[in-house]
Amino acid sequence: MRLTKKELEIMALLWNSPDPMTASELVEASDDRTWKETSIWGIMKTLERKAAVIVPRQKPTGTNYARAYQPAFSIEEYTLASIADLQKSGKDGVPMNYDLLIDGLKKMKKEKGK
Repeated sequence: MRLTKKELEIMALLWNSPDPMTASELVEASDDRTWKETSIWGIMKTLERKAAVIVPRQKPTGTNYARAYQPAFSIEEYTLASIADLQKSGKDGVPMNYDLLIDGLKKMKKEKGK
């Protein structure tokens, strides 16, 4: 499975969160970009179709409830699957943004070390 740059940005936020996040929480947590909730919802629908995220529960948000998303797999699992896909395709180049993955791995290692 290949994720777009925007999808990877959202996945990085989810991978670095200990709890499932709502679209509003994703907007608030994003420092690199000013997302709109409507944009997040579209990306989340795509990530759900790709089976990259799951919705384990809904969170109360004032008087309503919102879907809370969590990754369906770890960043390590995604990285290994992406490398395996590249090896199967026989491509020499890397057609995706691995900088986001590497940054995510570094953050996760720092968090685990605390």
